Amino acid sequence: MELYERIDEFIRRMAKSRAALAKQLDIRQTTFNSWFSRGRQNNLWPVLFRIQEIYPHISRDWLFFGEGEMTKSETEGLSVSPRREKELLLKIEQLSGLLIKRENQAADR
Repeated sequence: MELYERIDEFIRRMAKSRAALAKQLDIRQTTFNSWFSRGRQNNLWPVLFRIQEIYPHISRDWLFFGEGEMTKSETEGLSVSPRREKELLLKIEQLSGLLIKRENQAADR
């Protein structure tokens, strides 16, 4: 299966439409659509890393090389990019702070 065909398969199963994925990747839809042919599919290579970041449950082997299954198995687990991990830890910290603040307000009443 060619790269552009894998991306189309991924879109059908996960991203809903080319337009939706183009928006997530911050690429103009017309530009993105023009890459879906054998002759222009090389333009898709740079966005594979971003797709992996947005959809960490997609198997890298499948996305890049067409090997194995589209999604990671349970044994592989879900990977989280370092940037996403930082974002999640910050949100946890913020929520913890809010919880402590509300508990203190409730205790003062």
